[in-house]
Amino acid sequence: MCLYGVYRWVNIINKNQNKNVVAVDACIAEEVQILNERGIKTIGCCCGHGRAGQIVEYQNGFGIWKEREYPPHVLIAQESINIARQLGYNPYPYFSADGKDNGVSIMPLKSGCLTELDCKKWHQSNSVEYKRDLGIIK
Repeated sequence: MCLYGVYRWVNIINKNQNKNVVAVDACIAEEVQILNERGIKTIGCCCGHGRAGQIVEYQNGFGIWKEREYPPHVLIAQESINIARQLGYNPYPYFSADGKDNGVSIMPLKSGCLTELDCKKWHQSNSVEYKRDLGIIK
């Protein structure tokens, strides 16, 4: 798992996005790239930055919320569920604060790490400085 602000470029196939290439958390970028290459339309993703299970607070148009930080995951289009299952993933509906899933599913990833210690190990093993906001790395 990489620290916040450490990314790699990923080519995506979701034509509903306004870009063909997006910055993805570096530690999950390879897996997200492979998912797109195999036909899964990704919508968004996050590695969790070593905070899986921790309580986070955020605010949106529906109020202030507290929830547990997700482990590394990707949001996928409904039409990609069968492909994801064939690849051994287990997507499930992703409900937004208004209680709707909007045809989006969330899917735990096989890469990334869960704790801050895992994050440090990822940076070390990939020879990436253990520092936030490095931007796009190779």
